[in-house]
Amino acid sequence: MKATKFIALAIFFFGSGFFLPQLSAQYSFRDYNTMVGVRAGTSFGGSVKHFITDQSALELMGFNRWKGWNFSLLYEYHINVREFRGLEWYLGGGAHYGIWKEPKAEPPWVYKGTEDYKAYGVDFITGLEYNFYNTNLYLSFDWKPAYNFVDFTGLWWDEASFTLKYSF
Repeated sequence: MKATKFIALAIFFFGSGFFLPQLSAQYSFRDYNTMVGVRAGTSFGGSVKHFITDQSALELMGFNRWKGWNFSLLYEYHINVREFRGLEWYLGGGAHYGIWKEPKAEPPWVYKGTEDYKAYGVDFITGLEYNFYNTNLYLSFDWKPAYNFVDFTGLWWDEASFTLKYSF
């Protein structure tokens, strides 16, 4: 039953993102489709973002936290900040899967790791992304709360990171 709920919510979040209304008139300066980056904040890892339209992107994140690994696949909708050239804000959602292997496991919901732990659920994301003028370098800051359906069934509200990205 939990897997069915998870799949239904993931389809809802990904599907609803494709039908977001046009929030502002935008002129796109994008001449690239893909970005790779390094994330650092409450966790450390990497990111690959691929634009499927001028305003819509899919981002895959992999990061290490609490001596385990988490992976998130997110849909993001980008909106230009007209008053500040090169700055966009974005919002979106998706799904995550995390794993902690014993004996290194130290997820926050256990006193001592004695077994393998897994977590999956839905994610939400909002952030700002800035393009350094006339370069392929981008700096973004995001906040990514997540809700888990197994093991620690609750809200992870504290995931925030800076990401330095390179577009090609």
